[in-house]
Amino acid sequence: MTLSVGPVQSYVPGSTWFDLTKYSNLGTQERVSINLADSNLWLIDSSDLYLPYNYAPRIAFINEGAGYQSPVSMTAAGSTTGEVTVFANLSGTNSILPSRNAPLQIGDWVQLSEIQAGTQLNFAVTPNGAVSSGRAPLSTDYTLNPTDPYNPNSPVFWTAYADPKATRPLILLGYEDIAGRGSDNDFNDGIIAIDVGVDNFRAIFTTANLGQDPRINLRDAQTQAVPFEMHSAAGLLVIGAIVLGRRWGWGRFWKTKFWKTKN
Repeated sequence: MTLSVGPVQSYVPGSTWFDLTKYSNLGTQERVSINLADSNLWLIDSSDLYLPYNYAPRIAFINEGAGYQSPVSMTAAGSTTGEVTVFANLSGTNSILPSRNAPLQIGDWVQLSEIQAGTQLNFAVTPNGAVSSGRAPLSTDYTLNPTDPYNPNSPVFWTAYADPKATRPLILLGYEDIAGRGSDNDFNDGIIAIDVGVDNFRAIFTTANLGQDPRINLRDAQTQAVPFEMHSAAGLLVIGAIVLGRRWGWGRFWKTKFWKTKN
């Protein structure tokens, strides 16, 4: 199966597949973590975006807090393969750090082609890549990223959250776009929301849920049981026992602390 991405579509309140107001506070404060419990968000392993069911994902621009103009891409490996540019420049005219000539507005989204069951997704940002191609991408695949003394969270440059209590359960991803001197390690330089379908969300949540404690060190983090039943448009989905082990063996070995309250 080939991989493709459709044109950018605008957010329409009450009609688009997600509620933008639900995520309006994400990325609005520099160097401050979010209250996960109050937001009904759960930390998840950003390297474990494995789809066991067919689905055509949708991806939305939620916010960005960076001066860079950076493309965000997605790679599929498995039953579906390929790489696509999701957003050529993740910059908004009305984001927390707006750019006058930015191509996006908060809530803009794209539709991907159907991805077949048995496919691993990885996302990458190329820092300021819309202006200069000199920097290396920073990926949700930690093995591709640098480790640097200025980045206490490296090689983790993406953080991920699950929102299981949304009308349509979603995964949110945020990234830190500076590897090295000048990094503030706040993971709000770009924030996107991903709809992978209810069944895929359930599978990811059960194998990748890390709880709601933002202070955990992800290098040693253990998968947590999901302590509730998840309601959705597809009916009542009961989250069972955690499935131990990884489909991609490198994921758990590269965990480190990646989101903490900054002073």
